[in-house]
Amino acid sequence: MATSSDENIKVEKLSASHRTIYTDIIIDATPQQVWSVLTDTASYKEWAAFLVAIQGEIKDGEKITAVFQTNPKKEKRTTIEHTISVIDGKEFYWAEKGPGGIRDNHHFRVEPTKDGKTRFVQSDEIMKGITWLMGGNLSKMYAEGYTAFNRKLKAEVEQRFN
Repeated sequence: MATSSDENIKVEKLSASHRTIYTDIIIDATPQQVWSVLTDTASYKEWAAFLVAIQGEIKDGEKITAVFQTNPKKEKRTTIEHTISVIDGKEFYWAEKGPGGIRDNHHFRVEPTKDGKTRFVQSDEIMKGITWLMGGNLSKMYAEGYTAFNRKLKAEVEQRFN
């Protein structure tokens, strides 16, 4: 997977049933601008990749429905309900058991950089359940999907605000 100097991707196998995925990208906008697009879930259908919809509000303790399109060449979508935790203006995440008993700790975070831009971080930790069987394929698919989402988010934010 090709990356540029303004993005990072790291996938680690910690054990047979425990993997981490880390992606980040630098966006030429303020953290508040990035957060406003990230939490404007109604617009995801117009720009987002991989995580193509979130139904519900990005508010602490709320239930949301996340809609994933893991293969952009196919119409098939996976819908998973989550209870999210939110630190307003900075981060939201869910940490729940998903299909196959896999524990998923999925984070979205905005961080200011010294030069007035924003580092957007999307990371995940998958463990337990059938991770021992599916972890390699899942972590590769997630890393590719998160990178696609990050790039689309960057393009959308920079188009809206620059």
